[in-house]
Formats: sequence, structure tokens, C-alpha cells
Amino acid sequence: MSTSVTRTVRSEEVPGVVHAELTDADFLAAIEAATYPGADFRHRAHVRLAWLCLREHGFEAGLERVRGLIQRYAAALGATGKYHETLTRAWVELVWVALGAAPDVTPFDAFLEVRPELDDARLLERHYRKETLDSAEARTGWVPPDVSPLPSPR
Repeated sequence: MSTSVTRTVRSEEVPGVVHAELTDADFLAAIEAATYPGADFRHRAHVRLAWLCLREHGFEAGLERVRGLIQRYAAALGATGKYHETLTRAWVELVWVALGAAPDVTPFDAFLEVRPELDDARLLERHYRKETLDSAEARTGWVPPDVSPLPSPR
């Protein structure tokens, strides 16, 4: 019988792979404690955070949890201006719909294999004009899509 040991790879060793090496619990704890490397908190890490929070808390509470975690994490890193409400909510909605179609698929990488569209950071371009997402209104509050509606949960 072989056992596998997961070790945390630091971002200075291999940038961009830290979140893949952390267990879900460790990843979430690192975001909560703001010890997760800011340079590695990119698209896939945001989607993973949404996936974890939605699986644990459902849509409304999961959305609130994602908002709060990202806002506190950004503040701890001195990057409060990076939080974007419309991007956050739109991605949470997309992950929620995908969860409805694949509720029992784990781990996260397997979930992305069955829902590969979520790995595309440009997915929201199908739903929003760039000018809309670049607006101050979209950054500070929810702005519904202006190109095509987001998919609805089944």
C-alpha cells in the first residue's frame, strides 16, 4: 500500500501552482489568514474559492462568504481597490450553475475537467461588454450582464 504526501510548494519555487498543492482546507485557511501568496491568487484560485464556499454554504451564504473572504484578503494585502463586486458575483453564479450540473464531482481539478469553461478567465466576455465591467458601478455594485444573460440554475 502506498501513501501520498502532499507538500506545500511555495510560490517562489514554482509560481502559480501553490493552490493546486494545498488541500481544500489548507487553501481556505490560507485565504482566511491572508497567508496565501497574493501573486498566486489568480483566476483558478478565485474559482476554487467560490467552489468551496458554494459547496459548503449554498448560494446566498456562499456568495456572502466569497465576498467577505476576498475583501478581507485584499485588505490584508493592501489591495482593497482590487475587489470587484460584479466580477465576484457573476463568477459565483457561473460556479453555482456548474455545481448544479456536477454536484458530486471532486476534487476541484476533476470539477474543472467536467466544467472546463470555468477555467477560461475570459468567459464573462460572452456576457458583458468590457466598458461595463470597467465601470465604477460594476466594481462597487452588482451590474447584470449586458451582452447575454448568465446561465440559470436548473
